[in-house]
Amino acid sequence: MIGGCCAIRPIALAALLACAGVASAQTATSDAPSPDAAAKAASEAGVPATSLPQVTVTATKHEQEVRAAPASVTVVGRDAIQDKASDDLMSVIEEVPGLTLSPRQVSGRKTFSLRGMDSRHTLMLIDGRRISASDDVVGHSNYQYGWVPLSAVERVEVIRGPLSALYGSEALGGVVNVITRWPTDQWEGSVRLSGQRAGAHAWGGDGGKAAVYVGGPVGQGLSVRLNAETGRTGAIADRDSPRYSEIEGRQATTGGIAARYQPNARHSFEAGWQQGREERRYDDVDARSRKPYENLYTLDRSHGYAQWNGQFGEVTTQLRAYRSAIDVKNARTNGVAPTRPQDLKDVVGDGFAQWRMGAHRITVGGEWRRESLVNAGLKGGKDAASHQALFAQDEISLGSNLVATLGGRLDRHEYFGSQFSPRAYLVWEATPQLIVKGGFGSAFKAPTLKQVSPNYVGAEGPHTFRGNENVKPETSRSFEIGADWQSGPFALRGTLFHTRVKDLITVRLLGVQGTRRDYLYDNVNRATMRGAELGFAWAFGPGLKWNNDLTLLRTRDDATGKELTDRPRHVLHSQVQWQNAGGWNARLGVDFTGSQRTATGSRLPSYTVVGASVGQQINKMLSWRAGIDNLGDVRLSEKSADFGYALRGRTYHVSLRADF
Repeated sequence: MIGGCCAIRPIALAALLACAGVASAQTATSDAPSPDAAAKAASEAGVPATSLPQVTVTATKHEQEVRAAPASVTVVGRDAIQDKASDDLMSVIEEVPGLTLSPRQVSGRKTFSLRGMDSRHTLMLIDGRRISASDDVVGHSNYQYGWVPLSAVERVEVIRGPLSALYGSEALGGVVNVITRWPTDQWEGSVRLSGQRAGAHAWGGDGGKAAVYVGGPVGQGLSVRLNAETGRTGAIADRDSPRYSEIEGRQATTGGIAARYQPNARHSFEAGWQQGREERRYDDVDARSRKPYENLYTLDRSHGYAQWNGQFGEVTTQLRAYRSAIDVKNARTNGVAPTRPQDLKDVVGDGFAQWRMGAHRITVGGEWRRESLVNAGLKGGKDAASHQALFAQDEISLGSNLVATLGGRLDRHEYFGSQFSPRAYLVWEATPQLIVKGGFGSAFKAPTLKQVSPNYVGAEGPHTFRGNENVKPETSRSFEIGADWQSGPFALRGTLFHTRVKDLITVRLLGVQGTRRDYLYDNVNRATMRGAELGFAWAFGPGLKWNNDLTLLRTRDDATGKELTDRPRHVLHSQVQWQNAGGWNARLGVDFTGSQRTATGSRLPSYTVVGASVGQQINKMLSWRAGIDNLGDVRLSEKSADFGYALRGRTYHVSLRADF
């Protein structure tokens, strides 16, 4: 496509449901009004919000319109986030074109794939700052989506396609950048209460959430923001085997504070801290002893940063230092041995300068990163590695309607050496209605410390896994070309893409001792992904709009010639939206996921999920929303026992929000 955990008590949830019956902000990277703030202001002025262009800062490290960005970009704004009954970032972006769900094989967990790439090939950012890539270190996990409470999110930018030329490791399939809210020159805030109730046939799954955000000026040039969120969702038992949880329960509390000081128009200083704890619980049966037990994972996340932005004539500069950490602990009942605790940290210092020179817009920068892992499988219980990088980008205006973007990044890793990632992209505004663009990009993913450390031996389960200091980074080469046409009430968009990946890291069998197998991490596999992302939108009546996005995907294991597993060939998202001048709005969505191949060679059947919601802006302060997810009560395990993830059954949700 172009373009300490605190549960919400039952009495509080009951009060919320009873109440339900009867925001301007700044982005974290720009002093310009945010898209959602602009939309709100436009609405109050009588201008349709759909006429306002979406912007992105991720594609080039400066703000520009999504249609003109040298990448395939989707932006999910704050209003869309608040309208969804979302538990975490995963549920916010799951309808993005090119994105498909991927299984984690434990307690219904799922993650996502961009353009057929594994989830570990997507880089996660908060305001452009990378977070610890825990999902490739902690087995069967999907812990990367709960770092920031959704009440503190301004928008989410999803880049599909390689972007290692700017951001380095992990950006093969794309980048997900969470842009947080900043207040304007007046105090503002919001309080949101929400609850959900599982359908009659579900065994568990009820929950609720409370969130607050507040921010504003506290002195000359000084502004602050605070956020807090707490919520709980119960586990859902497997109806066929009640000793197992089909979907795990969650309980999370998080909070943060940040301050920005701008002594003059040329300089600003910023610092912040976010802290959270999440508990995941599910029932299981031990494979060896057959004892039933409760499995509890406790996740402690923290993210802190300090940043300076400067303007020297035509030169814009930024320097940052930040740290992210996730500590994972496991406890099991009934005498079943827990998994080892793991502590993953990233400490980063980076900066860049950007300036115009004639027809050129030049960006140069660098990064230093130190990642560390505490795990009993490592010699001495811990290991670390350093990364250094330099990058450059040149956006060249080749006329009034043609821009070429050239860039590259050189990364140096303590273990495997150097890796260069080039990029070239062309954007042509053929007419005011039609934009054509396309390009090439190379990307890579560095091995994890477990994979590359010769000191790692993991032997908790039935097999042994060993690190390999000769492991090389996974690399990819991608091409894409697309077009975006908008005229009156109609919009058409489409992108063709082709990606080849080599040196994929997997395990190689070294030997067998009894029932235990001994594996070594190594570069073994190659794969090819190709496909299309097609979109159509039509504003077909007063306040009515129909949006459609179709992803077509073909994948191949180049060694065997077989289709890659857990990649649906077709995914369709279709949604009708309605709103009127009286503040009412409604949504009806249909999501279709096509057939896909499993690891055993069988094919999973397709499935369709329908959801609907209605809401009202009561006045400038209060709004409410109610809806039903999975109207058809689709249960994947009834379609096939080979699905490695689960969907919540029919679920009713309601929310009440106050903006002030």
